[in-house]
Amino acid sequence: MQTNLLKPKAIQVEPLGGNRAKVTLEPFERGYGHTLGNALRRVLLSSMVGFAPTEVTIAGVLHEYSAIDGVQEDVVHIMLNLKGVVFRLHNRDEVTLVLRKDGEGPVTAADIQTPHDVEIINPGHVIAH
Repeated sequence: MQTNLLKPKAIQVEPLGGNRAKVTLEPFERGYGHTLGNALRRVLLSSMVGFAPTEVTIAGVLHEYSAIDGVQEDVVHIMLNLKGVVFRLHNRDEVTLVLRKDGEGPVTAADIQTPHDVEIINPGHVIAH
């Protein structure tokens, strides 16, 4: 049995902006990187607090494969883009929000009407054109 395993000597955390970072640990024994990486990913994902849309209703749309007149994206892409909006809720677990856009131009997360205790972290996120 091998008792002198390689242990990481260099640990670097490089912020990538917003809510992302690149974490580098090295060196590892062959195969240990994937094992540790998968375990770390599972722990981080299971302990993350976050909020995302769970239901979407669009006036005049009957199903998710519909197209909306005057909008480049179909409903599937709009829903995928909505998943990219990052919300922070203060003192509540769920909320119903309304997105209303008048006139031409891109629809962004800033067009979502929020109460005082709901914050949109990335208001420039484009939802549709």
